[in-house]
Amino acid sequence: MRTIIDGWDAFELWLTQLPFVFQVVFVTVVVLPLCAGVAIGLDRATERFDRAPDRPE
Repeated sequence: MRTIIDGWDAFELWLTQLPFVFQVVFVTVVVLPLCAGVAIGLDRATERFDRAPDRPE
């Protein structure tokens, strides 16, 4: 677990020391598509719960 924490700290330090323009580019190119992919995946995974259950008539 310590290795993961140390790796994350190193990455975070590297990212925060980048100039602002490169931070924006990183977020635009990496983080936004990643978040969109997670959102689309969750939407597809929970799609079956969107419909009302069939009601007997």
